[in-house]
Parts: sequence; structure tokens; C-alpha cells
Amino acid sequence: MTRSEARPAIATLGSEAVEPAWPRLAGVGTATPALAFARDDTKDRLARLWGLSGRELDRWRRIVDGTGIEMRYGVLPPEQIVGLSTEGRMNAYERLAPGLAERAARAALDDAAVGADRVTDLVVVSCTGFSAPGVDVALVRQLGLAPTVRRTMIGFMGCFGAIIGLRSAVGACAVDSRSVCLVVCVELCTLHLRPGRNADNLVASALFGDGAAATVVVGDRVELSRAGAGGADGIGRLTTGFGRLIPEGRDWMTWRVTDTGFAMTLDRCIPAALNAAVAEIVAEATGSAGGGPECYVVHPGGPGILDAVNDGLSLSGGSGIEAARAILGRYGNMSSSAILFVLARMLRHSYRPPALLLAFGPGLAVETITLQP
Repeated sequence: MTRSEARPAIATLGSEAVEPAWPRLAGVGTATPALAFARDDTKDRLARLWGLSGRELDRWRRIVDGTGIEMRYGVLPPEQIVGLSTEGRMNAYERLAPGLAERAARAALDDAAVGADRVTDLVVVSCTGFSAPGVDVALVRQLGLAPTVRRTMIGFMGCFGAIIGLRSAVGACAVDSRSVCLVVCVELCTLHLRPGRNADNLVASALFGDGAAATVVVGDRVELSRAGAGGADGIGRLTTGFGRLIPEGRDWMTWRVTDTGFAMTLDRCIPAALNAAVAEIVAEATGSAGGGPECYVVHPGGPGILDAVNDGLSLSGGSGIEAARAILGRYGNMSSSAILFVLARMLRHSYRPPALLLAFGPGLAVETITLQP
């Protein structure tokens, strides 16, 4: 870790120095919609919707097969989405996002063995929809949270949003060590299936699926049940993390509102840029010039992204990258929620910290947060 992350700031109460501990990750939960779309089904249905034939159809099939994604999940059939206006898509988001978010939140609370009545802070992360009152207010009612719960909405940041959500939870729990923070990421990426046949739209349509994931983060003075995922000590301790913008990549990855949904651009140079920069970024994030941590929780952005991280960090297909590949193949890229699916899988397979969570998004931004024992 960097010098600033090595330990929390020391507060002084009178003449006595107090050294607070980093907040703990206590539970993780995930949820997907009921509709599942296998790879060949995706290829055929979207090809028909777009009216693809000849070379365009061949290109589309190569793109889908190249992702390695076997299954994705969605809240609506693509035939009901592709012709919607942005207003129609936002109406669907407002109707469907809260239920999926609730399922992930309940799973995280159950995993932590923490009752909803103990939640003091709620952080909701999403880049695929807008409404006010939003998912945060819906979750207060659906989960039975106290009306005094402190709410934070993190919107439109893209695939690294979960890192920002966790960072916000760390801040809340560091300020008040009795805080119990519920972080919920919900992404309905398939609501932005668009009619265009350009390469960016085809790639995005092949990569992204819907999902929600949640975590419970608690302050150092919160007592946890031994029935929770990490027992009375929690799963691990979270730091504030580290982020870096790659300035020349400002327009390489974008996410913009159009009259027919949100449109993504993905430049082909992104994997090469990450390959070249990721080792230096990890060294700066961890303060380890001689090599990074033994384990990584990596956002499954796509096969090219994972190849770049694998090569740039010399992981040889292990050190956690295999979990990211498994999630990508099973669910696709679910934007901000996806990295928490990776973490949940690793925990199910008996992983324990330390590890570095690593995600990427528009900017071009690389965001990290450290999970320590």
C-alpha cells in the first residue's frame, strides 16, 4: 500500500492518541434477472432485429463468438427494447431496477448476518438509469430501512462505480465507527440495446448484461455475528483505495445519453494502453515496486481487457484473473456490479484476503481498493 494507505490517520482525544482501524467488509450478495440469453440465441435474435446479412452478419457473429460469453441475463426481451425512446428506457429502469437491487441487498445482508434495521448508510451505484426519487428511496421502503438512513447516489461513472461505492462506505464508516453501510450496484445494461449497426454498438450489445450486487461494510465498533460470511471479524478490511486517469484516453471509452438510449464507444487501443500502464498503477496503489499483491479481483470488462491485465501484471492466468474470466463467460459485463460478482465467486471458492480490487471505466480511469486481512 501507499504510505497514506498504510494505516488510518491518528486522531487525538485530549492527550491520548487513538488509532482507528479500517472498516470491515462483512458480506457480499448478487442477483440477476429471470430472463437468460445463451450465446447462439443472442446472435440470432439481434441479427434478426437489426436485419443483418452478408458481411455485416459475419462480423456480428465473430464479435459475439470472440467475447467468450456463454450466457447473459436481461430484464426484458430485446424485441421490447430496441425501438424504445430514452424516456421509455428510463421508465423501464424505474420500474425494474429496484426489485433487482433489493434481491442483491437482501443477499448481502444475509451473508453478513446483519439485519436491515442496523443499516445507517445506503450507497446506490448505477450508470444505466436515472429517476428521482430513485432506487435509494425504493430500497428504504422495500428493505424496511430507517427513514433516517443516510443516502448517497453514485451515477454514470461506469464500470468502476463499485470501487467508488466501497470508497464512500469506507469514508462513512471511518467518520462514524458505529456505521453499517449497505452498498448496492444495480445495472440494467440491456435497456440500452440500440438500433445502430456501427462497430461500437455491436461490441457493446455483445458484451453487456444485467445484474445487481451488494456489500455490507461496517465500522470498527460494530459487532458482527459469527454466523456471517467472515465471522465476527468480517471478510477483510477495506482501505480508501487509489485511482488514476490515463489522460490521453479521455475519449477512448465514453458513455453518453442519446435519444435512443445510452451509447458507448470503445476504442481498440484500450487493452494495449492498460497493458502498458497497469503494472505501474498497481505498484503505486500498493507501494510495492517489486511486484503487486498475490491476488486480484478484476472487473471482467471483456476478453481483451482481461488479457491486458493478465499480461501487464504477469499473472499467467491465475492470481484471481481466472475468476474474472469465469464471471465474464457466465454473465457478461454487468458494469459496476460485475466486479462484486467476481469477489463473491472468489469467496465461495475459499479465497481470503489480501487482494487488490481493480476496475476500469470512462476517463480513461483505473480505480483500485485494497482488501486486507
